[in-house]
Amino acid sequence: MARETDNSARVERKIALARMALGFERLWNVLFWPILILAGSAALVIGGVAPLLPPWPRILLLAALAVAFLWSLIPFLGVIRTGWPDRHEGMRRIEERTGLEHRPVSARDDRLPDTVTSHFQKVLWQEHRLRQLKQLDSLKAGMPVSGWRERDPLALRLLAALALVAALLLGPGLRNGVGDSLALGTAAGKSELAMDAWLKPPAYTGKTPFLLTSAAMVERLKQDSEIHVPENSVLSLRITGARAPQLSFREPTDGNAASPEVAGFKPAIKAADGLFQADVTLTRPAVVQVTDDGKLLGSWRMSLIPDAPPKVEITDMPKGDSSGMLSAKWKVSDDYGVTGVTSDIYLADDQDDGIAFTDPGIFEFDPPRLPIHLRKASPREEAGESKADVAEHPWAGLMVEMTLVAKDAAGHTTESDKRIFRLPERQFTNPLARALIEQRRRLILNPEESGGVAEMLDAILTYPKDLIDRSGTHIALAGVLSHLRAAEDRADVDTVIGDLWQIAVNVEDGVAADAKAALEAARKALEQALKDGAPPERIAELTDKLRKALDRYMQSMMDQAQKQMSQGQQKQDRQQSGKVVTPQDLKKMLDMIDKLSKSGNNEAAQQMLSQLEDILRNLKPGMPQQGQAQGQESPLSQMLDKLSDLMRKQQKLMDETQRMPQQGMSEDDQQNGQQPGQDSQKGTGSLGDRQQDLSKMLDDLMKQFGQNGMPAPPSFGQAGKNMNRAEGSLREGDREQALGEQGEAIDRLREGARGMAEQLMQQSRGQQDSQGRDGEARGDDRDPLGRPLPSSGEDTGPRKDMLPSELAIERARQILDMLRAKAGETGLPRYERDYIDRLLNGLY
Repeated sequence: MARETDNSARVERKIALARMALGFERLWNVLFWPILILAGSAALVIGGVAPLLPPWPRILLLAALAVAFLWSLIPFLGVIRTGWPDRHEGMRRIEERTGLEHRPVSARDDRLPDTVTSHFQKVLWQEHRLRQLKQLDSLKAGMPVSGWRERDPLALRLLAALALVAALLLGPGLRNGVGDSLALGTAAGKSELAMDAWLKPPAYTGKTPFLLTSAAMVERLKQDSEIHVPENSVLSLRITGARAPQLSFREPTDGNAASPEVAGFKPAIKAADGLFQADVTLTRPAVVQVTDDGKLLGSWRMSLIPDAPPKVEITDMPKGDSSGMLSAKWKVSDDYGVTGVTSDIYLADDQDDGIAFTDPGIFEFDPPRLPIHLRKASPREEAGESKADVAEHPWAGLMVEMTLVAKDAAGHTTESDKRIFRLPERQFTNPLARALIEQRRRLILNPEESGGVAEMLDAILTYPKDLIDRSGTHIALAGVLSHLRAAEDRADVDTVIGDLWQIAVNVEDGVAADAKAALEAARKALEQALKDGAPPERIAELTDKLRKALDRYMQSMMDQAQKQMSQGQQKQDRQQSGKVVTPQDLKKMLDMIDKLSKSGNNEAAQQMLSQLEDILRNLKPGMPQQGQAQGQESPLSQMLDKLSDLMRKQQKLMDETQRMPQQGMSEDDQQNGQQPGQDSQKGTGSLGDRQQDLSKMLDDLMKQFGQNGMPAPPSFGQAGKNMNRAEGSLREGDREQALGEQGEAIDRLREGARGMAEQLMQQSRGQQDSQGRDGEARGDDRDPLGRPLPSSGEDTGPRKDMLPSELAIERARQILDMLRAKAGETGLPRYERDYIDRLLNGLY
């Protein structure tokens, strides 16, 4: 009986737990929609989403959510009316969760009727109850099971939970969210007062904006209240939560006395929905104050740094050559950078035939222009030389005045001093070409003389003997004459002026005129491609076109020279030339342009192309052929080669020094037998001995200068001292000190090399100026007194000593690519990365 009593208490507890689980499951399932709607509504309100809506749509949304919430409570009310699960339902849950058969828990309360008196039946009933009690030892009420998964196959409950968590963490809070959601107005007017003030200097100054309201700036202004900013800086304000903000500008004064307001500032103000924004350009010093209902929010004393106007000057008198090319050297500077330079050219009052002009026709033409291109964008200082072909301009040969105008990013302009000079004109030697240019000048000065010009052209066509040697020229002149006689206005006369120029140029250039035009077009195309940074394939294509055009032009020049020689004009042409240029020279220049562009040095390629343009412009047929100016290599050129070899060996030794162990190396290095200063390559001697050999090479080179009667560059003496100190450091195993001295030695050697190259160029120019009067070389390397010349051979212009060899350029490009790739590797030791950075910094 005691066991039966214990089982009865335990079963009752299980029944109570089962009834509670059933009740929770019923309530939990019917509360799915109410909880989901409530969580979504709370996320909208607490997260601050609902206050963003206009008042009435927000109220309608909240009302709809409230109605939906009440509608979702209908099943819950049905569960409440049904009542709590009874005892029989609890027993059935236990039997189902435990897996009992024949309902032992429900039958536990069964009793025999009082009418049963048979002893056998009572014994049998007792046995049945014992068996039932044994099944009640492991009863299970079971945990409550949620039915939300079946009710929510789209997992909307997860989205609602995430939204509610985000709203609680990131939203303005329950109190503010509910208050803003139920308010009929927007919540912007209730935001706290906040102000941001930025100062933005003009972009062209390169200065960064800064925040005036930052904590660091506030502390700095306590020490120095004056703020220095560039002129035309922009003050930007952003204020929220203010009632009636005002922006005022006052005169800077000393002391606390009230200062008057300053006029002239025009701030751009926008105010809407509690947000106040203002932008104002600071054009003069002032005290900027921001107030709100009489309360001072901020005050800043602004002092402006004035933007000085640019400076520009023509550093040398403009000049021209016989081809009509105008060149002018200039220099510009500005505190923040020059954005552009233009030229203004006017006719001078003083001319060869007196003051002013008696003929008005010259004023009908627009003035020529000298285009000036800055190599860098907005340079602070730059000097250069600009050129323009003005040979065809009607003002060519007249006195003109030229000024340059520089402009900076702020719009300031400055005009240079005036220069008065003669605008260069092309010199014509052919009699017919000179006659046509003379008649063209008559039309330019006075278009009314077109009748006299027509008579002169008619006379030339009537008696063309010894003047016109090609039928094409005769036809062109006949066409010009016809147009001139039919001219009705100034435009027709201008057309004739242009036609006369083209005919004169074709007559002067002879058979090479078309080839020269094609060559000029190819050169301009390549020049533009180099400026635009075209890909290497395009550069190579244009270089090939220029090479073919140059071959055709040189062939036409040779044909014209042969023709002039047959006509007895060769001597005259030679007397007019003073320098020798061969097709091989021009080919070397083109090859060098191609190599430079492939190596990525477009700036050097443009300079070489400009030199080629100068040569071609002054090139004339009948010059001495290759072989007449050949000679042996000059002593200075030989010494320059030795210096290059010395610099190469010194750089190689510096590379090996970089890999040398430093003092205090690890035990592993000592076990390997490697000592400080020991050369890594056996059989070549120590690094110190090799540095000593290089010092001796430098001493021998300096002695060679004296033997040739030339002073050695002063920088060589300092380089020798650096080499000696590097030798001592190497023998002591001090790698860092040795590297520093070796680097200084290389810098001094490079300085001396630049001086030798300049001296070599001066000697080459002197040699060309000392050529024979027929333009030929003397044939040997001695002056008129029989003494050796200081330089001879191919050391001028595009020849081999003026530029590095093709192999050297290709090798330099390979080394540069290798350094770039090595610099991009990860895991390099610190000393090796620093060494590569030093090399690359020396190349850029």
